Amino acid sequence: MGNKVTYDDLMAEVEESYKAVEFVTPDGETVNLRAITVLPRHQRTAVMEAVDAVNAKNVNIDQQEDAVDAVLVSVADADSDHFGKVLQGMPLVAKARLIEMWSEATQAPEA
Repeated sequence: MGNKVTYDDLMAEVEESYKAVEFVTPDGETVNLRAITVLPRHQRTAVMEAVDAVNAKNVNIDQQEDAVDAVLVSVADADSDHFGKVLQGMPLVAKARLIEMWSEATQAPEA
């Protein structure tokens, strides 16, 4: 017989290999910022579109901040309304740093 892999075992291995960044909100809630590669396709597409907007040269700073918010909300495992309100209370530079930390920490592991 060949090797047997269950869905639960596979997902546990993926989650272990692609650890999320834990962000603790001002009210003490822990929000997991997940790697792009573990997101369902529709969320991954939304993140990539928002990343393109963040990096676009022809958008103003408010549009870039909206795109940063969209990335963070899309990768978060939290209620989007609540987390969106948390983000609204943060300065852009803090959001940019959070994106940077998330991006660095959730890169695919080396083979």
